[in-house]
Amino acid sequence: MSVKINLGAWNSVFAVPSKVVDEGLKFSDGVKLKVLLYVLRNAGGQLDKNSISAATGVNVTDIPEALEYWVSMGIFEKADGDFTPVQAEPVKPVQKEEPVQPKQQAQTAGEIARDVNEAKKRFVVTKPQKPDYVFTAQRLAVDNELKILVQEAQAALGKTLSNSDTATLLMLKDTCGLHLDVILMLIQYCISIDKANMRTVEKIGVSWADEGINSVEAADDKIRQAHQASKSFSIVSSAFGLKNAGSPTKKQLEYSSKWVGEWKFSQAMLREAYERCVDKHNTIKWNYIDGILRRWHASNILNLEELREFESKTSKPEKQSNASYDIKELEKINTLDYIE
Repeated sequence: MSVKINLGAWNSVFAVPSKVVDEGLKFSDGVKLKVLLYVLRNAGGQLDKNSISAATGVNVTDIPEALEYWVSMGIFEKADGDFTPVQAEPVKPVQKEEPVQPKQQAQTAGEIARDVNEAKKRFVVTKPQKPDYVFTAQRLAVDNELKILVQEAQAALGKTLSNSDTATLLMLKDTCGLHLDVILMLIQYCISIDKANMRTVEKIGVSWADEGINSVEAADDKIRQAHQASKSFSIVSSAFGLKNAGSPTKKQLEYSSKWVGEWKFSQAMLREAYERCVDKHNTIKWNYIDGILRRWHASNILNLEELREFESKTSKPEKQSNASYDIKELEKINTLDYIE
C-alpha cells in the first residue's frame, strides 16, 4: 500500500524565525521583508546583490542596508562578509563576584578640568552625523512630519528616496534643526541649479544650519543672494573670457558679488583689470585683480574714460638724472597699490 498526501502549497515551505514577527516587523518595510524572505527561501545557495535585486525588484543600493537591518535585529550575524543565522547564546557560567576595590583618591580641581578638556577633544564632532537606517526606519514609522517631508521630496525630485536619502532628511530636520519648509525650499533651490541630488542638499543644508538660516524669510534671502552671486560670476567669467568655468569657488563668488553687485563695475572695466593682471603675471590672480578694482573703486572710477582721465592726471613725466625721487621706487609703490 502506498500513501500520498498532497499538501498543495505546503509541500514547499521554509522557516521564518518568530523573532522576525515579534520584534522586527514593526519597523521593517517592504524592501527589508522582500530581501529577508528571498534569502531565507534560498538558504544555502550563493547569493549576491544583483541576483537578489533581479528576483525581488529591490534596488541594488538598498540591499546591504536591508541585510544589516536583520543583523541588528538579531536574525543574522555577519562575519567576513558572510551572513549566517544567529546561534542561541550558550549558558554563561556563574561568575564569582569581584572583590570591592578601594575607592581612589579624590581628584583635584586641576585634574578634573584636564579630564574634561581631554573628553572634549575626543568627542568633538566636526560635522553632523546621519542616523543609521534602523533609527531612520523607526522614526519614519512614527514621525508624521518626516513622512510628509519624504513624500514632498520624492515628488520634487521625481524618484523614490533610498534609506540613506531619508536619513539625510532626518539629520537636517533633527540634528541640524532646519524647519520642514526650509528643507523643501532647499530641495527646490538645488533643482533650480541643476544639482537635484541629496548629496548637494546635505552639503548646503549643513551650511545653512551653521549660518543659522532656519526661517522661510532667511532661506528666501539666502537663495536670492546665491542666484545673484551666480549671475555676477557669469558676468565676470564672460569678461575674463573663461569658457566652461565650471563651479566657482566660494572665494570667486565673493569676489564676483563684490565687483559686480557692490562696486557696479562693467564688463569693460573687469576686462581691463583682467588684462593688466595677465600682462603682469601671465595668469589670472583673483586677489591681484581685486586689488586693482579696489583702487579704482576707492577713486570712484566706473568706466574706461574716467580711468584714462584719472591716470593721465596722476602720471608724472620722468625727470632728468638730477630728479629728487627714485623712478624705480615710485614704480614699486604704484605696483603695490594694485595688490590686496
